[in-house]
Amino acid sequence: MNQTQNTNIAGTTIDKDILNDMLMTEKYVSGTYETAVMEAANETVRDTLRQIQDEEQQHAKMIFDAMNQRGWYTPQ
Repeated sequence: MNQTQNTNIAGTTIDKDILNDMLMTEKYVSGTYETAVMEAANETVRDTLRQIQDEEQQHAKMIFDAMNQRGWYTPQ
């Protein structure tokens, strides 16, 4: 049995659950960085936080694309 065929108790694929958890985490982290950017008093810190937030959003996009290609996440 390969890894993509493993299922959890609910009967969904473990890969789907892992990717979903990763995507939700990226969304949360990105939102946290957004708040930090808005509240940063130092422009250098603000720019650094923006860069990190952009990287988080790129990670989320990669995860979203992987899920969307598998039919595991469909935007509304």
